[in-house]
Amino acid sequence: MNATNDIIIIGGGIIGLAIAVDLKLRGASVTLCNRNFPQTASLAAAGMLAPNAEELPPGPMLDLCLKSRWLYPEWVRKLQDLTGLDLGYNPCGILAPVYQLPSETSKNTSTGQWLDKTAIRLYQPELGDDIVGGWWYPEDGQVDNRQVVQALRQAAQSLGVNLRDGVNIQTIQQKQGKITSLLTSEGELEGQTYVIASGSWASQILPLPLRPIKGQMLAVRMPQQPEGLFPLQRILYGPQTYLVPRRNGRLIIGATSEDVGWTPHNTPQGIQTLIERAKRLYPAIANWPIEEFWWGYRPGTPDELPILGQYGCDNLILATGHYRNGILLAPVTASLINDLIINQKADPLLDGFKGDRFYTQPISTPIPLKMTTFNNYAVPQAINGNNLDLSPTDELVIAGRKFHSRLMTGTGKYPSIPIMQESVAISGCQIVTVAVRRVQTLAPGHEGLAQALDWGKIWMLPNTAGCQTAEEAIRVARLGREMAKLLGQEDNNFVKLEVIPDAKYLLPDPIGTLEAAEQLVKEGFAVLPYINADPLLAKRLEGVGCATVMPLGSPIGSGQGIRNAANIAIIIEEAKIPVVVDAGIGTPSEASQAMEMGADAVLINSAIALAKNPVLMAKAMGMATEAGRIAYLGGRIPVKNYAIASSPLTGTIV
Repeated sequence: MNATNDIIIIGGGIIGLAIAVDLKLRGASVTLCNRNFPQTASLAAAGMLAPNAEELPPGPMLDLCLKSRWLYPEWVRKLQDLTGLDLGYNPCGILAPVYQLPSETSKNTSTGQWLDKTAIRLYQPELGDDIVGGWWYPEDGQVDNRQVVQALRQAAQSLGVNLRDGVNIQTIQQKQGKITSLLTSEGELEGQTYVIASGSWASQILPLPLRPIKGQMLAVRMPQQPEGLFPLQRILYGPQTYLVPRRNGRLIIGATSEDVGWTPHNTPQGIQTLIERAKRLYPAIANWPIEEFWWGYRPGTPDELPILGQYGCDNLILATGHYRNGILLAPVTASLINDLIINQKADPLLDGFKGDRFYTQPISTPIPLKMTTFNNYAVPQAINGNNLDLSPTDELVIAGRKFHSRLMTGTGKYPSIPIMQESVAISGCQIVTVAVRRVQTLAPGHEGLAQALDWGKIWMLPNTAGCQTAEEAIRVARLGREMAKLLGQEDNNFVKLEVIPDAKYLLPDPIGTLEAAEQLVKEGFAVLPYINADPLLAKRLEGVGCATVMPLGSPIGSGQGIRNAANIAIIIEEAKIPVVVDAGIGTPSEASQAMEMGADAVLINSAIALAKNPVLMAKAMGMATEAGRIAYLGGRIPVKNYAIASSPLTGTIV
């Protein structure tokens, strides 16, 4: 890409296209990269503009939605002038029928007009018998979302936006707090400003707490009445169901809300649920012909609010996570993001949608700022007054980086974040492994983890826990590298590679691990693979360029100790790279045993986090690791089959 391309936008749905068109109209040079245009969530929506019908509470989200609905008429006119397409904009109002009478308080506080059982049927005849009334929201409406996306794409092409379909983003390259380029399936792309607007797929580019929420939908054909009208003229926004009538007689029925990951396709259960709910709302639907089924993935965040604005780097901007409101929020998102880029001006509206809000929420127990402050448990400060320090030259070296501690720990399974902090600090470890997927989704126990540790002192070891295939592990490893960069470790290319398809014993897949390691080494990662205690596999991984090998002592979290001592000993003897014993260690004596065997380091998580007193156990594991290393360096006496007196046999008194 040449230097005249000012802005690169990742994502070709309604949000990315709206930003691109607005930027181009303001004179910017724009390239838009899209992985798969037909899969954009914008094409799978219903097109409702319903901030009032959704009964959003007062706050930033309602303010954002109302502003966008206010922008819609002019925004639509602009697109229609550019393309000549009818976008189906229709401020038809929305009826929200209910099956239970609301309280008097609700009637007084709602933004809608309450209609009783008789009045609501004047607005829309032939409603279901279970409907006892409903709300009328005259300012809400709809747009034909597919026509809008088509118009945006046509406008982008005619204005000269460089549209590049079929481009997968593999890695974001970063240096000194700025994005320098993108590594993609079609080569390297460079720009001055980068905008990620790729919906649910943004979580595959950056470690963001975004997840796909699958929605199934269908469309039926309404019968045309003698006077040329169709039975439904207004949107019905019922409980768990909405019916959106188009002017051409097509009726959209939606939508399920399924937290099933990337599971595709319509299902009989999903479609049956939609039809049954729609029939209860408007019984005549039962006899109308079905035109189409489809599904899509809404980009959901933990608080169901979008992520908007600058994130992590000076030239990186996010516009994603719009969940159910991507169509409604397109005009305001384009306006706010473009002001931020062109005018370097952040509207106060953006304050409630910052991407770092998921990592900066206050934790119930205050996090101590000093890593040496311990409050939860009484911890001994000295053992018999002794303080044995290893020689400064005896350092653990991994991929050229030096560490004085040979104990690595984890961050999961602790009773609380503060106890994890204290345990990490008192153990003396310098490398802490972090499960990228759990931090990304804010799994329990991982909220606030980004701020919980001093990443200027602790080296992050992102791991690919939860990945069942080589492909998954490679993608999560890339996210882990970006997560480390966002926390200030720009040169951190470490990854603990885990490929575990076995859900019962959590044993690593040797073939998948080798495949993923080969690819990640090619991409410049320092790979620390978790493996069975297989000496041949260890040599193969060393041969492809791994930075360490990490054989398991016994299954993860089992506390069974070192059950594979003979094989681990062979790996240690043959390896020319560090050997880290990982998994199964349950007691300090087992940590010491691994080090006495000649292991270069141990990684211990469950034995510390699940102990009755994690802080004391962390201290013990740190001391045991050090003691085992000293013992190894000291050299044990030979094992003999017979006794040798410890007292001298000469010069005795007779």
